[in-house]
Amino acid sequence: MAPERFSHDTALYSFGKGILKFDRFDENGLPTGLRDLGSCPSFNLTIEIEKIEHFSSREGLGVVDWTRTKIRRLKGSFDLEEFDRENLRLWLMGKKGSYGIPPLTSGDLIGMLDFVGTSDVGPRYHYQGWKVKLSPTGNLALIGDEIGRFGFEFEAESDISGHPKSPYGLLTLIGES
Repeated sequence: MAPERFSHDTALYSFGKGILKFDRFDENGLPTGLRDLGSCPSFNLTIEIEKIEHFSSREGLGVVDWTRTKIRRLKGSFDLEEFDRENLRLWLMGKKGSYGIPPLTSGDLIGMLDFVGTSDVGPRYHYQGWKVKLSPTGNLALIGDEIGRFGFEFEAESDISGHPKSPYGLLTLIGES
C-alpha cells in the first residue's frame, strides 16, 4: 500500500500580523482590563520540555533505557515598539499610579495575554494565555538609529481552577469553534 500523500496548500503559509493585549492583574490577582500594547513586531510561543533519563549500568557504553517527562512549560516572547507610559511601566516593573515610573517597585507582572491574528496571508489564530508571568528582556534603547524595541518573555502558569480543559491557555483558529 502506497503511503498517503498530503496536498500542498499555499493558503497555509503564514505572514503573521496581529494585535497583542495584556490585562495586568492587581495585587489581589484580579483583572484590571485588557490594554492594547500597540505595535508588536514579534510574538512567539515556545514549548519547553525537561526530561529525566536513566542510563543502564549493565554495559560499557551508557544506553538510555528509561525516560520520563519531568517538566512541560509553555513560554513565549514578544517585542514592543510603542514607548507609552504603561508599556514602559511594565518593562521597568514600575508600580502603577504615578506619572513618573519608579523602576523595580512592583511585584511580579502577572496577567492575561490576548493575541488576535490579523494577517491577510495565511490562517489567523487567537491565543489566550489565562495567567502568564512577564519578564522584561534585553535593553531599553533610549538612543538609536532605528525604531526602538523592547522585549518581554513570558511563562504560562496553570489556571486549572478557571480553565480545567486548557489550564495554560488556548490557541484557536479564528473562524472555527
